[in-house]
Amino acid sequence: MRKLLLPTIIVSLIWADGGIIPPQNHEIYGEDQVALIKILPDSEELSILVKLGYTVYYNGAAWVVPLPSLPEVSEVDESLFVNLSTLSASYRNYGGCGGPGYYEGYGLGGDYFKVIEYNTIGFLQTVLIQTNDPDTLTNWLINNGYQLPDGATEMFGDYINRQWQYFFIARVDTSLYDYENNIGICFKFATDTIVYPMKISSLTSTDGISLYLYVIGEHKMFFDDAELLYANRISKEELEAIEEDFPTLFNYIKEDDYITKLRRTYEHPNQISSDITIYQSPDDIEYRKEEEPDYWYLGFANSMLLPMIILLLYTGFARIKRKLN
Repeated sequence: MRKLLLPTIIVSLIWADGGIIPPQNHEIYGEDQVALIKILPDSEELSILVKLGYTVYYNGAAWVVPLPSLPEVSEVDESLFVNLSTLSASYRNYGGCGGPGYYEGYGLGGDYFKVIEYNTIGFLQTVLIQTNDPDTLTNWLINNGYQLPDGATEMFGDYINRQWQYFFIARVDTSLYDYENNIGICFKFATDTIVYPMKISSLTSTDGISLYLYVIGEHKMFFDDAELLYANRISKEELEAIEEDFPTLFNYIKEDDYITKLRRTYEHPNQISSDITIYQSPDDIEYRKEEEPDYWYLGFANSMLLPMIILLLYTGFARIKRKLN
């Protein structure tokens, strides 16, 4: 065992130097929210990555996305988010939606409730509803086997009062569940304000959470209290490299598009008090955040002090060994 002591210390430090840095796609496979907004001339495409880790265990739990106007809804390949995450990682060298179907429901006079579409998207059973009555929406969901968190009716009412009267609701179909894959959902809808519906997340968040938001448009974008992680206008040469390395993303962008990556961390659910409004940044200066590992022992391992301590330990053990012999 004594002969293995020094090699074990060295191997452990080598692992620490390369293994303690969080994986590049932590945002994709962790519990944080990840979304992409593509700004169009008169509308917005909001693509959200639906993760399995904290969804599938809640049988019948309702995942609700409020929307300001009637959306077109479709599935998005998960690799789009992986492509974006890898492209914007600090160590890199370079910088369709379908339409709604049938509906059933009440008339649109006074209080109204209308089921616009039922659908199955990946492992999700989904329904798109239009209503101006939060109590009717809550009762319909409960009567149809959905589980709702406390405060759901009041939250629905808040969105309805702001004229957000479309609600996309989904729950996991366990017979279709595939633990190896997440899926993305795209909502394309008309809007005069680029927005991400963050406030409703306060109903189900129990701990701190981070939002990673990508924005594709003509300029660098920003939102209040966000941290800028990546900002880059796609040149012709970069687009050619993206075509080779990130084919899903290539089909989603064009030359001269600007990709912005923003992050906001909420330490507690009560900080999630409003939706997020995205606006144009004052400048279009390109940027890539260089993530530095903040582990004290990593810096310690890279200093000259550590080899000296290892040498002293080795010398001490050698002396003890000689005395024992």
